[in-house]
Amino acid sequence: MGAFYSSHAGIVYFGSIFTFYNFILRFIQCRREVGYQFEDGDFKIVSGHDSLRNAINIAIMTRYKELKNELYSPDFGCKIHELTKAKKSTIIQKKIAYYCENVLKEMRRIKTVNEIIVTDNKDNNAHKYGVFFNITSINDEVISGSVNL
Repeated sequence: MGAFYSSHAGIVYFGSIFTFYNFILRFIQCRREVGYQFEDGDFKIVSGHDSLRNAINIAIMTRYKELKNELYSPDFGCKIHELTKAKKSTIIQKKIAYYCENVLKEMRRIKTVNEIIVTDNKDNNAHKYGVFFNITSINDEVISGSVNL
């Protein structure tokens, strides 16, 4: 059991880091367009584009059905983690794009998925692939971002 303090948000939280992570996920999923971002060793409150970009990153980087007890969406997460041990190939890149597109289409704050590009990170040994996304939000704003896998 630990205590976490965020000077930006003015929050003192007692519990495990996993419980705190679940708290943040639930906060983002509760149909609010506000989220948290870790910056300069502390949590920062974000909204708008940054909040949606963070929610997309969390959805893609969370294993499919990892949050089994989540009442809001028991099928939350992305299936790309099933491909982590697979050998690099064009087929795997297409599967990653397909899984990411499915996750983005399920998000209520996304109107359309405009583009998903999966690249092979040849120079970066820590990450096999890069996923670039371009979406249109329900507010008709175009938002782009990327995730390294």
